[in-house]
Amino acid sequence: MSPVASGGLFLLQFFAGLVTFVLLLRFLMRATRVDWRHPIVGFVAKVTNPICRPFGMLFKHIGQWDWTALSAAFVVEVLFVGLIGFLTGRDFGLMTILLVSFTEIANQLLDLVFWLIVIQAVLSWVSPGYNPNTVLFNQMVAPILRPFQKIIPPISGIDLSPLAVLVAIQLTQIVLLRPIVGIAQGLVG
Repeated sequence: MSPVASGGLFLLQFFAGLVTFVLLLRFLMRATRVDWRHPIVGFVAKVTNPICRPFGMLFKHIGQWDWTALSAAFVVEVLFVGLIGFLTGRDFGLMTILLVSFTEIANQLLDLVFWLIVIQAVLSWVSPGYNPNTVLFNQMVAPILRPFQKIIPPISGIDLSPLAVLVAIQLTQIVLLRPIVGIAQGLVG
């Protein structure tokens, strides 16, 4: 592959990944019920509204789940994987495109949660006072940590539940998602 083609694929991957990331961030912000008056949340909403609006006609807003953002992210991934197959001259087939897109969305969502927990943990040590950005991270991470905190109580005032969540995320990616990627790779013609 020529350097120009490699550069083009990189840019395509970068922009598709960025759009997917912002859509998944919107999904997670809605799912964790963050304060929508926060400037970062407002930015994410304004940037993603044009992409999510058409999907809003297909999906009703059900509770705290923003199915428009999740379905838009999935469609972006389907288009990206299909385009990569076309540009590289490989015949992926519909099932491969759907499996790869599903696992990519799941992996990106789990990676997003992973890094949000890491950032929130670091911020809790570095900036223990009030900070609106720290509050945003706390709002996004608290509902995810809560079930683990019920099982793992703090030890000497140190909350180990983030560590348990990080291990659970990694295990999910290794045990559940990697085999699906292997199946999808086996389907490539």
